[in-house]
Amino acid sequence: MTGFLIPTTARGADRVPLPGDGSDSAARVVVLVPMFQESVETCGRSADGMLRMRHPRDRVTVLWLVPEGDERSGLPARTAFEDLATAGFDPRSGVLAVPDMQPKGRALNHVLPQLDGYDIVLFLDADVVPGPTQVTEAVRAFDEGADIVEAFEFHESRNWVGRAIAAENATHLASMMFLQQRMRTAFLQGSSLYVSTAFLAKAGGFIEDEAEECFVWSMFASRLQPEIRFLETVSYGAPVEELGLALRQRVRWLRGQLAALRHLTDHRLPVTGRLALGVTGASIAAQLLVPPALLLSRPRSRLRRAAAAAALLEGVRIARTAASPQWRQLGIQEGWFTLLAFELIQGAAGWRAVWEMATVNKVWHSVRDSG
Repeated sequence: MTGFLIPTTARGADRVPLPGDGSDSAARVVVLVPMFQESVETCGRSADGMLRMRHPRDRVTVLWLVPEGDERSGLPARTAFEDLATAGFDPRSGVLAVPDMQPKGRALNHVLPQLDGYDIVLFLDADVVPGPTQVTEAVRAFDEGADIVEAFEFHESRNWVGRAIAAENATHLASMMFLQQRMRTAFLQGSSLYVSTAFLAKAGGFIEDEAEECFVWSMFASRLQPEIRFLETVSYGAPVEELGLALRQRVRWLRGQLAALRHLTDHRLPVTGRLALGVTGASIAAQLLVPPALLLSRPRSRLRRAAAAAALLEGVRIARTAASPQWRQLGIQEGWFTLLAFELIQGAAGWRAVWEMATVNKVWHSVRDSG
């Protein structure tokens, strides 16, 4: 969801100085992109993003992960990867079939033992492309002592849905930064995440249940007190401009966050991670409960007043983020004004995720008409 009611902080992203051509760093980077039933267009967009990267290509290995025997996933990926095969990337690059990709954490775990010889892993979603200088900036951040580097995912769009999503991502990241600063916990999303292989070896692999893999992994990794940097250069998510598609994706995300709450009692989870998961659970509960309370409770009842107060506080949270110059420069425009309505619609739609969890009905909700 969006970090509903979780306080935010200013975007204290790092401007990392760059060398002229990135040639002063010998860091080896491997990019892992799960490609589950993606369209040729989505795969092609990812390939274009790889080609625009300004980091030396011979130091970058691009691995697209597809499920074994699934031509619905493999054929579009292999077709689009042809543009990368002769582009000068490390010869180990390619489309890699893994035994299982459901959940995504299992697919990534299949590859982690093969990362000897690399310095940095970039976990990238299929519909997300990094800014051209981002990899080199991340390498420099690791040279300066970072263990984890995160890039903000920005959605350019022509209509109110896409701009509301851009505002949603901004407020979510601002909340993640707040929790990281106040709770000293790694509170991360996984659409554009860099991790040093040395730190990954200490932190271990991903959980293999329905919970959002990078989010839960970061909670467990908090016990190691990683040095985390947030880059100023953004990653670009594919524009989403249809409300129905956006809501279906958020139902899937919410289901992953609800599944993450099952790990609250895990003895390996540090206190800071448990507290961060608890805050997430309270935020989700508030977002789910406010819409029906506003619509169904009696006028002037305590429940209606409490729900209205929560919506007002959320509006203040959004306005506070929008007022920050670091976020305002993204050009989100009216997205800040429509975000609260978008969140309330999400809260109502989110009960679908609760129903799916309760009935063990695993439906694949994709934001992309792909495959």
